[in-house]
Amino acid sequence: MTDIETTTDDVESQTPDQLLVDLAELHIRTLVSPLPKHPAAMGWQATAGAMAAGFARALHALNEAAPDKAGEITDWFQGPFGDGPDPEEHTDWTEQVIAKSPAVLEQWVTEAQELARGAKEATEAREQAEAVEPGADIHTHFGLSYANYLVLPRTLLQSMPKDWQQPFVALLEQLHSGFDHVPQAPAYEVTAGEEMLLEDMTGSQLYAAGIEIEGEDPGEGPTGKTSYHRVKDGRELSGQDYGFVPGVDPVPHYNRGRTRVEPRLDGAK
Repeated sequence: MTDIETTTDDVESQTPDQLLVDLAELHIRTLVSPLPKHPAAMGWQATAGAMAAGFARALHALNEAAPDKAGEITDWFQGPFGDGPDPEEHTDWTEQVIAKSPAVLEQWVTEAQELARGAKEATEAREQAEAVEPGADIHTHFGLSYANYLVLPRTLLQSMPKDWQQPFVALLEQLHSGFDHVPQAPAYEVTAGEEMLLEDMTGSQLYAAGIEIEGEDPGEGPTGKTSYHRVKDGRELSGQDYGFVPGVDPVPHYNRGRTRVEPRLDGAK
């Protein structure tokens, strides 16, 4: 092994035992949660942990056999300014001792650049896929609808990926907390069905919608003399008004959290 240049005149020298403690702490840090979600960051963290473990084992063995050489390695690792080895000096050492020729080192550089470009492209592709366009405000989201409530099937909510559910629930809790002071009904009844023009409804549909009809000729359907009124409040309506016809909910029951409906992600058909 060739001599390693060290320049630590202005930096307090670290002992091999102190460096071993630092390496041990670094290794443990790479193992504990929370771990990075990004694959590249996770990969580099795992690599750092493995390298710290390997370096610690080698340094410990060297310190047992040759303490002076372990001290030399420690000084070199600390670097001239206490922020790590000099990259340029270590690259020169790598060329002389490991690669043993400029051509081999250049090949390693080329391969590293290809890997770096591949990682960059993969990162950009992932970020683009995960990018979420800023959403509209609530009123805009409802569009031209006159709906006063937003109905979300529990089965579909529990079928969302976990990374959707967690921020969704956090926002729900924030909503409930922010408006806890507002009086609200203790319960609501949600009924599945569809809205239809009154003049397009059959007799059974009108009955289900709570609509009474007058002036309809048997077999002829609605005429100019046909009138409608809503039973619950007596309101007069026309055939161009809409009524609600109860029906069967096509979304399956949540079944105590067990029902799952696979979402179609990334615009899949």
